[in-house]
Amino acid sequence: MTSLVTGATGFVGRHLLARLAEEGVPVRAMYRDEPRRQQFITRGETAIRGDICDSGVMRDAVAGVNVIYHCAAAHSTSTPDEIRRTNLAAVENLLAATKMAAPNARVVLLSSLNVLGNGSIATATEDSPRKVTHDLHADLKSAGEVAAERAIRDGMDVIILRPGLIYGAGDLNFSKLARAIARGKLVYIGSRDNIVPIVHVDDVVQAMVLAARVSPVRGRVFNITDGSKATISDLVTGLAGAIGAKPPTRVMRRILPRIAVSLFEMLGREGPITRPTLRFLGTSRYVDISRARKELGYEPRVSLKEGIAGCAEWLKASVAGQTAA
Repeated sequence: MTSLVTGATGFVGRHLLARLAEEGVPVRAMYRDEPRRQQFITRGETAIRGDICDSGVMRDAVAGVNVIYHCAAAHSTSTPDEIRRTNLAAVENLLAATKMAAPNARVVLLSSLNVLGNGSIATATEDSPRKVTHDLHADLKSAGEVAAERAIRDGMDVIILRPGLIYGAGDLNFSKLARAIARGKLVYIGSRDNIVPIVHVDDVVQAMVLAARVSPVRGRVFNITDGSKATISDLVTGLAGAIGAKPPTRVMRRILPRIAVSLFEMLGREGPITRPTLRFLGTSRYVDISRARKELGYEPRVSLKEGIAGCAEWLKASVAGQTAA
């Protein structure tokens, strides 16, 4: 059973490659950056260099595969054009190419819990409505889900996974957060007790592999987190301990950063805090993963404590500037 992994040298993609290699699965690995290919595509995968928005390239890439894992995604700090291309145009192109060249393949689409909007949610389920966030990265993830739903209605076999904050050694956001703690720049927003939907990259990979193989789950959406009610304080305190820093104690009223975000957006300038950061630090979201447990057999294996311990040395090196973030 041959699999295609897009975004193969990205954070999730390269961990997925490692898992598939362990299982001896034939893999086609799509990438753009040659140095990263040399670093991460090293286990006998068939490397495919190309633009995922190129119809011809994608038809050739998907032809004959059984499973397509779509991991390619723009970072939230990418340019608006890059985010539009990667988070929506690439999804639409992949689905069109698959319908033409691999109509029986299963597509596992990695989306995000951020499609649920900017507000706090007591219990998020797969039936919680998508909401406009005015954050281009998140809103185009929503648009990608809409494209996938159209493909499902047309008879395609697509599974949508919505992970929470994915973390682990090598994650840009995790190292950025650790550096902010080390510099004493991190401030809680609203409450130290905001619940953070978080998931270790190994558990995301577990969910993706299960979604590819468990039948029948065609057309389903699954929330993927560690299933806990870990708070932002639990996360930040754990990171502070891992890097030997003093954890922050200051709590800022949420109204102040909300005003700052709106003001700088009106001015068309980047302010001291972004909408994604406000959503991450200033909202509380508990996510129900019972559907993934029941239908996929998914069970989180990495607790927050274990996950932080597993990447402590990498975090220390990242904070010290001894490794790429």
